[in-house]
Amino acid sequence: MKLLLPVAPPLNNSTYNVVGRGRVKTAKYRTWIKQADIYYLLQRLGKQKPVLEPYRCKMVFPLGTPGDLDGRAKLIIDWMVSRGLTLDDKHLMSLQLDYGNLESPRSTTVEIEVTPYGAA
Repeated sequence: MKLLLPVAPPLNNSTYNVVGRGRVKTAKYRTWIKQADIYYLLQRLGKQKPVLEPYRCKMVFPLGTPGDLDGRAKLIIDWMVSRGLTLDDKHLMSLQLDYGNLESPRSTTVEIEVTPYGAA
């Protein structure tokens, strides 16, 4: 399965603690989830066959994406799980994160490829 998503916010800026409620998603994170859902609809990902077995994931982020890629990847992986595209990330057997020149150096999308772990 191949898809494009907007670059997720940094994991460190995705939630905050509220007394009596616990962890709450920030406005920036909630906005990103809405954007990712729009990409989901536009790419007709609901019609794609989900990867429901141990899997590997490769993500190519735009050149110049600030901060740590692993935190951004975690939010993307959690989103994919929540939309039923993949199993829980405990079944993620391999994760490759790269910088690359997608459409342009100022691209705001992440190129994602998810394949079954046993596939060649």
